[in-house]
Amino acid sequence: MTKSSMNSFEKTFFKKYIPEWHEIMGVIHQHWVCIIDRLLILILLFTAIPSFLYLESDRFQEIVPFIAFEGYLFLVFCKIIYDIFDWYNDVWIITNEGVVDLDWSLFKSNMKTVNYENIEGVEVEKKWFVDTVLKKWDIIINRIGDDSFRLHNAFVPYAAINEIERISKEMQEEDDESDKFEMMMEALSGVVEDYLQRNGMTRKDIEKKKESIEKVEGKENTIDLR
Repeated sequence: MTKSSMNSFEKTFFKKYIPEWHEIMGVIHQHWVCIIDRLLILILLFTAIPSFLYLESDRFQEIVPFIAFEGYLFLVFCKIIYDIFDWYNDVWIITNEGVVDLDWSLFKSNMKTVNYENIEGVEVEKKWFVDTVLKKWDIIINRIGDDSFRLHNAFVPYAAINEIERISKEMQEEDDESDKFEMMMEALSGVVEDYLQRNGMTRKDIEKKKESIEKVEGKENTIDLR
């Protein structure tokens, strides 16, 4: 869940779904139970039972040519692969900028992004007792206003929420530090300008001084000794 525990494959695989300036901090998947039930239906009901009937029934073999039955099994196999890929790609991608909700499909992938400053709250919705045992609940992100989006049957949801809140807090603290630094530099610039004006330099002289410094800095082999 955390960046340290996230494997390198996931970091590389999901990188293509987010903007280049975003850094992946974690990936939240749906619970593995969500894919197991679909696979059991496909394997047992659509593969194992038909295969048993085909092998044990001469009448079935007369009605359905072997090559046609092979084609049917191949289509079921493709469906199994597609469902696994669909489950693996329906995720929330946690980045240093916000949370990306990826809804994957074969022909088109839909993505919704919410920045941390627009998150009003994150909550978990429990449905059944068995979900508590499996640690499988829905996670809902409420954005400022009436908009929200949900990840159904998330795996270990409270760990995911803690990760979102932790990164959101860290990003907010970094923004606050950046704002404080900019305010300090603006105040310092004002103090220096006042000092120069008191020593006989006009605003026009100060601007010329700044322009000359910028020109020198733009030249090659210039060493800044300030």
